[in-house]
Amino acid sequence: MKKNLLVPNLNAATHWMNQKVTREGLIGAPSLIHFWAISCSKCKNALPVIQSIREKYPQELNVVAIHMPLSEADLDVNEVAHVAADYSITEPILIDNKHHLADLFGNRFVPAYYLFDAGGHLVEYHLGERGALRIYKATDRLLHR
Repeated sequence: MKKNLLVPNLNAATHWMNQKVTREGLIGAPSLIHFWAISCSKCKNALPVIQSIREKYPQELNVVAIHMPLSEADLDVNEVAHVAADYSITEPILIDNKHHLADLFGNRFVPAYYLFDAGGHLVEYHLGERGALRIYKATDRLLHR
């Protein structure tokens, strides 16, 4: 696990969708931040799990998506919006076309899931399609359900 990671400053996003969020706005409640890409089939397969987490904890948990492009084709913001709508991604989406957010997180992979406590400290981190199920269980543990 990435030791001592605090929720980084999120202002490095190149674009925002659904709602703008700040690091300061996330502190005070647990947060799930997930990295995904429109060209990543494993990311898309895991999105229903993230949606179910978001729906289970609508008031108790902040959920934020970070789109980390894997190719030139992934840089199209309009296509990101289209795929986000197709997959019912209603949480704030930060688009990281320059990988500045990925660098702040030390993240190189999608899908990737970061669960932070209310103080902004990393509690758990998982990668891959199965990582979504692991982060679901971690969220339940964190929120005692």
